Amino acid sequence: MPREEIIPESFPWLDTSRYSFSPGIEAAGAAWLAGQTAGEFDIESGRIVVRGDGAAQAGVCWAKIESVLDAASRDVGDCSEVTEYVTVAGSPERDAIAAQRPHGLGGAVGGARMSTFVVESLVRPDALVEVEVVAGLANGLVRVPQVLPLDDDGEVVLPGDFVGQCEWVLEEAGRRLEPHGLDLSHVVRVIQQTTAATRRQYNEGAAARRRLLGPHFPSSTGLLMPELPHPDVLVALDVWASSEPKSIVPYLQDAYASLTFSPAVAAGGLLFISGTTAFDLSSGETVAEGDIGGQAEFVYGEIGKICEMAGTSLDNLVKTVEYVTPDGVENYRDVGAVRQNALGRPFPVSTGVVVSGLLSRRWLIEVEAVAVIP
Repeated sequence: MPREEIIPESFPWLDTSRYSFSPGIEAAGAAWLAGQTAGEFDIESGRIVVRGDGAAQAGVCWAKIESVLDAASRDVGDCSEVTEYVTVAGSPERDAIAAQRPHGLGGAVGGARMSTFVVESLVRPDALVEVEVVAGLANGLVRVPQVLPLDDDGEVVLPGDFVGQCEWVLEEAGRRLEPHGLDLSHVVRVIQQTTAATRRQYNEGAAARRRLLGPHFPSSTGLLMPELPHPDVLVALDVWASSEPKSIVPYLQDAYASLTFSPAVAAGGLLFISGTTAFDLSSGETVAEGDIGGQAEFVYGEIGKICEMAGTSLDNLVKTVEYVTPDGVENYRDVGAVRQNALGRPFPVSTGVVVSGLLSRRWLIEVEAVAVIP
């Protein structure tokens, strides 16, 4: 089986079978877990509720994660990747949230690679933190987490220079790959975070991307966040590279010829799909403007076409991350209906977060995904 669902024998917080995602998926040598908040079912109100401050919520997140890991015959020592999504409201509690990370986290794999994304909010409106992990080492995959333009003394490099910082973090990612015997030519996936203040400058970083990542560009997601992990930096970069040979999925080649990312990259039996929006590259128009359900239907349709071109399908998705704008979150439930109809069972794991914006103000949702290639 290319993937297998991880189902805890006991998961007292909520009934996971009611949702369009799995608690965990075992695939490609790793366990991929859905993002967990402190949400739990409240009998009196009949609703999912979130209680407590950031530390209390993080404790519940980790209790849930440990339950899923136990079902996979793993523990927190096997965690190779950890991503904490902390809301603006929870950001002052980041140290307290971090203190809830379990002892021995990632010890079996040389330490978990850790990133913290500051988001506008989470799908659970009272949630302050959501935690997503990967346990075990996926085929040939190495993550360089959250590269910031900071020197060895913690000082900001090229302060105020967005383009210069974009170039520096790429070069620094390359330096951090060297101990693994890799370089930027091995990169299969990147996530670049900036803020809304640099939206108009975003494309100015293309020259550095073309020089350092081309011509065989990785998959990519670009996000506008309310703030970055350091108050004086303009960009943050997460990078995944593979020691396995990589190939570019030739989807809409003419449309992508001028861009500095690929629709998807295959390596080590995994398919890394770029953040996909409701922008129709064939027509140059945004689809279903103002309708997040309609945009999600288009997005998952595009992801399905990319999967098919790579020799796989939506039935083999391992993971999705859905980035939603503040204008889209009110009707986010519509996306669940799209997933129910479009995705194969077992569902992939998923994380949904609210960002400040996407690169076009017309887009309400961006979805990045990982699939296995059988």
